[in-house]
Amino acid sequence: MRTKKTSLFIILMTSWALSNSVAAQELPLNAKMKQAATSLSELMPFIYDDDAFRSLNNKGVIEHNLSTLISVTKSTPKLFSDHAVTMQISQQSLLATLEQANSLYQSGSYATAQYLLSGVPMVCSSCHIQDGKQSKLNLKLDREDFANDFSFAEFNYYLRNYQQAQSAYENNLNSASTQESRIQSRKTLERLLDISLLTSPNADTAIDQLNDAKSLPKLNNEARQVIQHWLTGLKALKFDDMRLDELEQAIYATFDEQFTLEHEFIFQEENRPKALLWRKQLHQQLRNQHNNQNTARALYLLSILERALGDQIDVSLANLYLKECVHLKARVYSAKCINEFENHLNFYYGGSSGDHLPTQVYNQLQQLKKSVSDGNQ
Repeated sequence: MRTKKTSLFIILMTSWALSNSVAAQELPLNAKMKQAATSLSELMPFIYDDDAFRSLNNKGVIEHNLSTLISVTKSTPKLFSDHAVTMQISQQSLLATLEQANSLYQSGSYATAQYLLSGVPMVCSSCHIQDGKQSKLNLKLDREDFANDFSFAEFNYYLRNYQQAQSAYENNLNSASTQESRIQSRKTLERLLDISLLTSPNADTAIDQLNDAKSLPKLNNEARQVIQHWLTGLKALKFDDMRLDELEQAIYATFDEQFTLEHEFIFQEENRPKALLWRKQLHQQLRNQHNNQNTARALYLLSILERALGDQIDVSLANLYLKECVHLKARVYSAKCINEFENHLNFYYGGSSGDHLPTQVYNQLQQLKKSVSDGNQ
């Protein structure tokens, strides 16, 4: 219960951390985030209490706070106009999720509404965690409020409290049960690798951390093998600032220009350090002013890296980036994006009897195809 409650709170605190880092002339954004903070704080207890969420006695306060959150989210595009397109994509996705959750709540589909409301933080924080800068919020959190070291670490990670997150991940990795678990050890090690590459000017910190991890007494053999792959990949990293065309060439050289679904399911772990560093650099590129062509190119490459690194959330960031790329109607890259989007859908909805896209998904795909076609005329 605490883990889920903590997870949803990320949406509030990430936005707050963002607003505290912007220039003084952007104070209206800060005010909006504080308004959202009040509503979300009041809404949170109901989201994780099934009976309270369904009780007619709470209907008024739930509707009021959902309405406020939707109103605040609708008002943020103008305030985000000078920010990276990925931030705008997150805002659009959040608005859609809140509106859908509100509609489901009104119709009595409480379980689905609760599920949607508890699953939005990853999308909200997706574009804010890639700048490699420690949060200016300096929020002091109590470890006892969290279920375990990993949930505490995750919360700090999404807030960009990297120092606190790293310490908590290391505490989690020191546990014998975590070392013995292939899944828990792997995810913890991945986060530590990501933090090192986000915040360090070179690979030295990551190499030292991984070498220390190899000496953990209970670490499972699969994790040891993965660490060795990452160490090999780290040796090939180049931390020089790269132009967008240089990033594209480097990504194509590693993953092959003719991307297929193989990059998502057969991932060579020695490429993970490269993918993490390039994702960071692409997010940085998107903070610069680009024409539609280069914005679409960056979004396409970013979607590929998100897939390769394990974009497993319900609202796929990769798909959001691909759809925005299509809407830009950029020569070459919008076509690449619709091909990647369609291949992904056909794989996930396909089977031995062929492709079976749901009607809504099929109609959306056709609209996107038409958008690309119209843009090439």
